[in-house]
Amino acid sequence: MGFIGLGAMGAPMAERLLDRGRSLIVHNRTRTRAAGFDGAGVVVADSPAEVASSGATVLSCLRDTGAVEAVYLGDRGVLRAVSAGQVLVELGTFSPDLARRIAQDAADAGAAFLAAPVSGGPPRARAGTLVMMAGGDAGAFQRVRQVLEDLGQTVEHVGDAGAGLELKLVNQLLTGTHMAVAAEAVAALNALDIDLGLAERLLDQGWGQSAMLARALAVARQEAPEARGTGVTVVGMSEVLELVARLLRACGVSAEVFDAGRRALLDAGRLGYGDHDPAGLFHVKEVHR
Repeated sequence: MGFIGLGAMGAPMAERLLDRGRSLIVHNRTRTRAAGFDGAGVVVADSPAEVASSGATVLSCLRDTGAVEAVYLGDRGVLRAVSAGQVLVELGTFSPDLARRIAQDAADAGAAFLAAPVSGGPPRARAGTLVMMAGGDAGAFQRVRQVLEDLGQTVEHVGDAGAGLELKLVNQLLTGTHMAVAAEAVAALNALDIDLGLAERLLDQGWGQSAMLARALAVARQEAPEARGTGVTVVGMSEVLELVARLLRACGVSAEVFDAGRRALLDAGRLGYGDHDPAGLFHVKEVHR
């Protein structure tokens, strides 16, 4: 199999495929990140086109829309070397419009492209318990479903090449808003001097339950408010929320609550917290009152 993109999400996915006995040809735009995979069962390719030219099913997990465009449509991109019958799967979050364009170009070459964004973050990537929302040709989806189920505990076909991404962006609408309000909740708990462990036990059993609140409380309890190195960043989330904003504008949905949450992340980036995990955003509330 081919795997492109060995970042915080891609690397544990590639490792899971290796653990399940699959041989890989891999590529990463930053070559040093691929160095750890240069061993038994792995070939490190010099370009995305080289991965595609192997004839393998190609999975990728790329950072953003620009990265997906470069890897698939660039001069040494996947579609320069794809052959009839291949299935290409991008697992990151990017523009639904670009997904539909790549799907059409792949179909013109006799191949199939699936956009199958995942939710769950690096911990669930390592555990193989991601949620996957696949869009694209239904027959191609069935051909690679077993591979995708090696990576996710919930793998569903949603619709055309952009449909899974649109659903994922709705997921990110909720996630981004929850991140912002979780920061306010933790800052309030600290200001009120309420025990965080007690608060979590009780809030986790009520309607205020939120995965983003749980992450923020975990950071607060560990006294590591500037959490970094998790693979999740304020700037990365802000870029995804721009896609959410475009989607909402396109479908005519007013989003005042989302807009406020998005501004909270943008403000944190401007204040120098761009490379921090959003789970530590409560610290911004406490320092910059």
